[in-house]
Amino acid sequence: MKWSQYTMSGLPKMYYIANARMPTEKAHGIQIAKMCEAFIEAGVGVELVVPRRGKETRTLGEFYGLRVDVSMTRLWTPDWYGSRIGFAASSFLFALRYFLHLARRHYIARERFIIYTTDLDQFSFFPIPFLGIPYFVEMHDAKKKKWPFRLLFWRARGGACVNRIIQSELNDVFNLQRETLLVLPNAVDLSAFGDASEDQIAARDALGIPHGALVIMYVGQMYGWKGIEILPIVARRMPRHYFYIVGGTAEEMRAIGAMDEQPSNLVCVGYKPFQEIPRWLRAANILVATGTSKDPYSYLHTSPMKLFEYAAARRPIIAAQTPAISEIFAQRGGLGVFFYDPDDSEDLERAINAVLIDKDGAVERTEIALDIIAQHQWKYRAERMIEFMKSRL
Repeated sequence: MKWSQYTMSGLPKMYYIANARMPTEKAHGIQIAKMCEAFIEAGVGVELVVPRRGKETRTLGEFYGLRVDVSMTRLWTPDWYGSRIGFAASSFLFALRYFLHLARRHYIARERFIIYTTDLDQFSFFPIPFLGIPYFVEMHDAKKKKWPFRLLFWRARGGACVNRIIQSELNDVFNLQRETLLVLPNAVDLSAFGDASEDQIAARDALGIPHGALVIMYVGQMYGWKGIEILPIVARRMPRHYFYIVGGTAEEMRAIGAMDEQPSNLVCVGYKPFQEIPRWLRAANILVATGTSKDPYSYLHTSPMKLFEYAAARRPIIAAQTPAISEIFAQRGGLGVFFYDPDDSEDLERAINAVLIDKDGAVERTEIALDIIAQHQWKYRAERMIEFMKSRL
């Protein structure tokens, strides 16, 4: 084997396997791209291996505004991902393609490397344990004791999960040693926000938002499990304020059952490129992160990147008080945010009024939130994962 293929980090080259369309406007694409960037900047040689999907021709660096080039291998896979059966078939074929690709690199080209993969589906990682190559996994949700995950954890050298609830549940279900999984919440790149104190008026001028409007903003994709149906309800109760949704259209909100008739003060601006998001955040008066007790993933298993970005924008944050969100701000008694009870529109309205009344308290909590999330940057996340992987090789 080519043992000389260690990188400056002290790790061999890493093949990052992701059954995902890359680049993508979805949040998992940002997470994958930023972790690849952080690994590379920490001295790891990274090659991202994904299925060949979509018509996007821009590189990851161009799409996400990365500081480094990320080497990416797109393996031909039939793009049948639009249906459940098609998704399974395409994922299975992608698994075979990357298995052969890595087997050739390892056994014929005699490369020495490690594998990193993430749980974007329920089974496409199943060939990895049979390659005989050290691998690490990243878990964003709890799992049932089904054979693909039992097989995955059987030979994994270790991995990361985004909160302690997931770590505890995985340890219990798969009888793992506690040290097998490192808890690494999602993160933020503070440098991407530039001057986070940008004048709100300048941001609004650039985006066409009225100067005198009081803007309460939500940024994120339109998924039914996010609890965003609370926003139109509160918008109707607070007609003097504007509620902006960045990341989806009114039609998309109706499609997931989040609203019927659109309130006149609810503005849906649709998807916006990742590089534009900091300006949108700075144009707001208040930023809202929803959540619901009706969905286990929303309630227990998320680590919303939007919260870290909200804090980086230095705007007051109102968040659903779910166990998953509360864990992020557990330091300093959760004072980095204003909480509301999940699914309780009256309590969200109360929280908004509390921010508007307690201006000094809102400023203080904003600074506390920034202090907390400054510890959760992609570069620190990658560095911790690198040290963890080195200790388990």
